[in-house]
Amino acid sequence: MTWDGLSLRLRLLAWALVPGILLSAAMLYEAYVSALDTADTLHDRFIVGFAVGISEQVVATGGDLVKEEALAAMMAGTQDELFYKVIGPDNAFVTGYDDLPPIPEDRTLEGGIPLFYDSVYRNEPVRVVAISFLIAEQDIDGWVTVQVSQTRHGRQQLITESVISAAVRLVLVIGVAVVFAWIGITQGLAPLRRLQEAIRRRSYHDLRPITHPMPQEIREVVAAINQLLERLKESIAANEEFIANASHQLRTPLAALQAQAELAVREAENADSRDTLEKILGATRRSSRLANQLLSLARAQPVSGGQPRQETVDAARLAADSTAEWVQKALAKDIDLGFEGPTQGCWIPGNPTLLGEMLANLIDNSIRYCPNQARVTVRTGIADNPGEMVLEVEDDGPGIPQDQREAVFERFVRLAEHDEGGCGLGLAIVREIARRHGGDVAVRAAPSGGALVRVVLPGLVGDRP
Repeated sequence: MTWDGLSLRLRLLAWALVPGILLSAAMLYEAYVSALDTADTLHDRFIVGFAVGISEQVVATGGDLVKEEALAAMMAGTQDELFYKVIGPDNAFVTGYDDLPPIPEDRTLEGGIPLFYDSVYRNEPVRVVAISFLIAEQDIDGWVTVQVSQTRHGRQQLITESVISAAVRLVLVIGVAVVFAWIGITQGLAPLRRLQEAIRRRSYHDLRPITHPMPQEIREVVAAINQLLERLKESIAANEEFIANASHQLRTPLAALQAQAELAVREAENADSRDTLEKILGATRRSSRLANQLLSLARAQPVSGGQPRQETVDAARLAADSTAEWVQKALAKDIDLGFEGPTQGCWIPGNPTLLGEMLANLIDNSIRYCPNQARVTVRTGIADNPGEMVLEVEDDGPGIPQDQREAVFERFVRLAEHDEGGCGLGLAIVREIARRHGGDVAVRAAPSGGALVRVVLPGLVGDRP
């Protein structure tokens, strides 16, 4: 995932933690350097003291071997191995380990001043100190050089423990910082989440300004969104008002034109005139239907921000009454129109005018596109989910191909094989009204091979609530 794809929370967390991690790395390196310096200082002091002790033992014994008990006492408290060598005034080997690494040629030993250098002894890295002492005793008279080498295990252990301890502390600090940074960022972004939820709840029917209190940094964004909502509201309102006004203004002249065309067809004197007038009448009827459908669509989509008038509607009774109103038109086309299910007791909150328009479009579609002697059934019942009811219109007509069952809900979409004077708005109006009432609609294949349009609406089955 690229940086642009990261969430705002992760971006803020990264900007907060990256400097802390870099600073922690620098502090860890500083802890390593400090531990290294401390370990060298402590162990260097120890081997200097050991060298002084060796020199005192050499003086006390007159150049003889250092006593084992004295060595054990001086080596107490260290995990490293210690090796020493004593060189007399004439550069003669006095005691100790005569194969200790010599003083580097580029280093100069000064009397009484410790000289430190690193070397390798017995295949191990060692730290070596060399000190010259001026001794004036009966057995020894002159400069005596004492060399002490120490393995580096203790130093390395001290450095490792110090660095690990510092790393653990830094990890704990970073962990606590991450927790508090995450909490702080989450709380800081809470207004954005509230804004997101407020926008998500909106539809193009609800374009009211967002009035949630917001931090100063987001107020300009909210103001810009509110301005966009206002412009969108005005645009949709103007469009819906135009459709409603245009369809309303067209209805009266189209109705008059249709009546005149029907009269002219009846009074036509010859077949050619009657044929021409019937074509005019058919076109007039289609235009009148389109105007009525556009007006219905405008009613189903009220001005943005408004809601349809709500009341408790018995959808079963409404479906039964709507079916009865279409019986005559069905009989005129020799179609068997029937009703199944309860005729009352399916209560839903809604607008009876819009719900009646939805049922009228469903029944009209089935009657319009079914052949003569077809069967159309309007059905009510209980949905699969509790608290929902179903309105179905099933026919045994030509049906709707599966790949077009979603497209038929788009505006002005008509199936190529159906040419019955429709305008492609009926099912679009049905879906709009269903969704305005919190439901939805889908097309399925009927058992007879025809179409089954199923509308699911939230409601109660039983006594009136």
